Amino acid sequence: MMSDFAVLHRLNPFEGLCLTSRDLLDEQTYHRKSLHRHTLYLHGHGLVQGLQVELEKRKSKYVAIIQAGYGITRQGQGVALTEPVAVPLEVPKKDGEYLLWLFHVEGPDDETHRPVFDTTDTQETRVREFCAPRLHSAEEDHPDAVALTRINVRLGRMVQVLLPVPRAGRQVRAAESYLKPRVVEFLHLNKKVMGNLFRTALVKDLDLAVLNFSSALVSSEFLLIEEGTSDRVLYRTAGSIIGYAHDYYNGLPTTTDRVNKFTQFVRRVHAELPGDEQGDEVWLKWFDKFERLLQPLKKISDELEKTVEAQR
Repeated sequence: MMSDFAVLHRLNPFEGLCLTSRDLLDEQTYHRKSLHRHTLYLHGHGLVQGLQVELEKRKSKYVAIIQAGYGITRQGQGVALTEPVAVPLEVPKKDGEYLLWLFHVEGPDDETHRPVFDTTDTQETRVREFCAPRLHSAEEDHPDAVALTRINVRLGRMVQVLLPVPRAGRQVRAAESYLKPRVVEFLHLNKKVMGNLFRTALVKDLDLAVLNFSSALVSSEFLLIEEGTSDRVLYRTAGSIIGYAHDYYNGLPTTTDRVNKFTQFVRRVHAELPGDEQGDEVWLKWFDKFERLLQPLKKISDELEKTVEAQR
C-alpha cells in the first residue's frame, strides 16, 4: 500500500515556463494523491457511513437495495452514493462466495465540450466522478472499490451473508458493525435474566460472581454507547463477558432445565475462547458460537418473565 504513494511529484513553476495540459494534469494528480494518502492512513479503508445492503428476491430476480452513504477504497479514494439505489443482480453461473462492491468510476462529462484551439474539434473540459456497484467473486481483489456485503451463491440461489466487511472513518461517524447488535442483545438479555432471578426464592443472596457479572454488563453497555465500535473491541468485549457469564451461571443453584442447559453451552463457548494474540479471523469463528447463545438465552428470559409475573 505504501508503494502506491511512495514518491509524489508536484509542479515546480518558474518565470518563462510554458505550461502544457500535462503540467496541469500533474499538478492535479499531486494534490489528489496527497489527499488519498492522507485519507487512507488517517481514516483507513472501507465503509464510513451508510451503504447498508438488503438483498431482495422479486419474482425470479434478485435485487440489492443499497442505501446512500460514503466509503473509502484501498487507494484512498472516496466513493459517495448520494441516494438509495436498487441494483438488479444476475445469479452467477458458478457457486461460491461473492462480494458486492461499489466502484469509483470517472469519465469525460459530455456536457462540457469546448473548441480545441485553432481546430474545428471539440473536447470535454471536465471529468465526472461517480460510482457503480458490481458483483465479483470473493477471491478477486479490487483496490478501486469499497466492499459492501458478502453473498453466497448455491444452486441458482443468492443469500446475503451477514459477516463484517472493512470499515473506516472517525469513530463517531463510522459504519456500525454487524457484530455490535449481537453483543448488545447478549448484554440486554442477561440483565433481564439476572433481574428476574433475583426475585425468585432460589437466588437472593449476592456473591462475588454475581457482582462481577453485573458490573461487567453495565461497563460493557457504557463502552458500546459510542458509535462505530471496532470489530476488535466487539470481539474482546464478547470474550470478556463470556468469562463473567461462565462464573455466574456455573455458580447458580439448580433453577430450571433450560438454565442448566444454557450453562453447559456457556462452558463450551468459554472453553474455546481465543487468546488475545490471535487474529480477527479466529475471533470471528468464535463469535459465531457466541451468537448462537442468543436464542436459548432469549427463551430463558421469556420463561422467567412469565414465571415472575405469575408469582407477583
